[in-house]
Amino acid sequence: MASLVAYYQQLVDLPAAQGLCALVGLPKLAPYWPALLGLAGFFQLLRLSSNTLSSLVFGAKFDKLSVRQKYDWGIRVVSQVHALVVVVLAVPIFFKEELLRDTLYGFNDYTAWRPSLQYYGASFIMFEASTIFLNINWWLDKLGMTGSRLQLYNASVLLFLYFTVRIVFGTYMSFMLFNDLKTQGTQTSAVLYYFYRIANHSILGLSYYWFYLMIAAVKKRFPAKVVENAKKVA
Repeated sequence: MASLVAYYQQLVDLPAAQGLCALVGLPKLAPYWPALLGLAGFFQLLRLSSNTLSSLVFGAKFDKLSVRQKYDWGIRVVSQVHALVVVVLAVPIFFKEELLRDTLYGFNDYTAWRPSLQYYGASFIMFEASTIFLNINWWLDKLGMTGSRLQLYNASVLLFLYFTVRIVFGTYMSFMLFNDLKTQGTQTSAVLYYFYRIANHSILGLSYYWFYLMIAAVKKRFPAKVVENAKKVA
C-alpha cells in the first residue's frame, strides 16, 4: 500500500503534469489527475465488459439485440454506475463547512474532481439522480417489458425525481448561483460569468422540454385505464 501511495505521488509530481494543469488554469487539479485517468480507464473497461456480463444475466433477451442496441446498453451501464457514484458522493458536499462559508470559491479535497464552484457543482450533479431511473426505463424497453407494471412504477419515480431535482431544485439553485455571482463573484470574469449563464440556461431549458416529452411518452405508453388498474393492484 505504501509503495502504491509513493508511486501515485511520483505521478502527481511529474513536472509535465504540473505544468499542464497550470497551463489550462486548473492548478488544484494537479494532485488528482492520476485518479481521474484511472477512473476513465475503469469506466472504459466497464463498457467493454458490460455486454459479456449482460449476456450472462439476461441471456437470449440481450443476445437478440442489434449491435447498436448492445453498444447503447454498454453506455448506459457506464452511465448507471457513474450516476450512482456521483449522487452518493455529492450529498455530503452540501454539509461541508468550508463550502457553506464560500459557496463560490470554497475548496474541499473531498470534491477535488471539481476545482471550482464545488458547492453549486454538487447541486447540478444531483440531476443524475433521475438518470438512474431513466436508464432502467430504457432497459425495460429493450427487455420486452414496455408498458409493464414495473415500467409504470419506474416511470412514476422517474417523473417525480426529474421534477424535483431538475425542475424545482435546479431552478432554485440556478437562481442562487447567479445571485451569488452578482454580489460576491469578484474572482469570476465577465466572460466566464456569461459562459455560465448560457450553459445553465441551455441545460435548464432542455430539462423543461425533456420533462414535457417524458410526460407525453408516459401518457402514450400507459393509458388512464392501465394506470387505474395498477393503483388497484397496489
